[in-house]
Amino acid sequence: MSIYYKVILFQVLIILFPMFVYHLFFYESDRERRKPHSKLSIILIFILILSMSFPVRFAEGYIYDFRIIPFIISFVYGGTIPGLVTGIILLVYRFIISGDGFYVVLVNYSITCIVLILMKKKLESFQKKNKLLFISIVFWANTFIVMLTLFSKNQSSQISFMLFFYTITWICMMMVVFVIENVNQQMVIREKLQRDEKLNVVSQLAASVAHEVRNPLTSVRGFLQLISDDNNLQEAQRSYIKIALNELDHAQSIINDYLSLAKPNTEEMISINISEEVMKTVGLMKSYSNIQNTTIKTDIQDSLYIKGNKGEIKQVLVNIIKNGIESMGTGGILVVRSFEKEGVIFIKITDSGKGMTKQQLKNLGTPFYTTKEKGTGVGLTISFQLVHAMKGKITVESQPEKGTTFTIQFPSA
Repeated sequence: MSIYYKVILFQVLIILFPMFVYHLFFYESDRERRKPHSKLSIILIFILILSMSFPVRFAEGYIYDFRIIPFIISFVYGGTIPGLVTGIILLVYRFIISGDGFYVVLVNYSITCIVLILMKKKLESFQKKNKLLFISIVFWANTFIVMLTLFSKNQSSQISFMLFFYTITWICMMMVVFVIENVNQQMVIREKLQRDEKLNVVSQLAASVAHEVRNPLTSVRGFLQLISDDNNLQEAQRSYIKIALNELDHAQSIINDYLSLAKPNTEEMISINISEEVMKTVGLMKSYSNIQNTTIKTDIQDSLYIKGNKGEIKQVLVNIIKNGIESMGTGGILVVRSFEKEGVIFIKITDSGKGMTKQQLKNLGTPFYTTKEKGTGVGLTISFQLVHAMKGKITVESQPEKGTTFTIQFPSA
């Protein structure tokens, strides 16, 4: 039996060593992993071939290896195409190796493949705990089929070894999942640090130049207003002054945005009726929606309370509602809902506009990023920052040409 344990140990090294190398030296986003030639896919195929090349040979025609680990992991973290590529390589190599049991492997892995493909969308939304549970269920279901096959072929003497081997396999798989989840966590931290660094740069820039720019703008605006009071001005000159004043107001608005980004006013956190604030903001934005020929519908639960700042809540809601109205162009319906569920206040703002791609969603909320031609990319950044400062969070769901839903969550006060 000692020879078996040596081969099992070698199988463990075949699995864990490449995954630790991946953890230490490679950082791939979820999108990059879904490509067939991603670093993770290449490493998993390498692990698959190596583990199948050095199996544990328990008896004539009965071999054990860790092939199921790269097979399942490629589907869960790579997606359908990398998973299918890994599965095809597995079956082809198993056929080349020959020996009894090929058709059992074919049926077993085909069923597993179908289950993993059908669960693809749910898998993408699973957190680590749910992924571990799902992978374990798939793994042990696969193991149960192998056990039934051994019983049907009067190989019950292998059952104890098979259970021992598959327990070690399951432990290794859980370690691989933890390694990849750790890489995911590092990616999130890296992106957060990059975003915070950008915010810090913008904050310093805003703090250093905003007041310097504000003063001359105020002076210019004052003199233009004085000039506009001159009765000797021609109508064309008055229109030019009016345009200049409007542009100065626009510049002032941008400066105010940068000042809000630099130092959001979150000191005064009081209990506020968010239902009333949402209704007031919707009423305020209805005139703008009428100009754009769009309709705002509401479904707002009464007496919902959160800890926050009225001015900042209004600023966030105005930003998101205004963006929703503008994304629909002329026509369309914007729906604003608010409700409480399990101690959390939800505000959902759904438009029927042009929507966004996955890449646009990923960049949403980062400084200077905007999908509008004349946008500064600061409004939503401020909104995300203000909601986060009030212990809330914003999630965004969108599909091109199907609209966008902003969901704001706050703990109930």
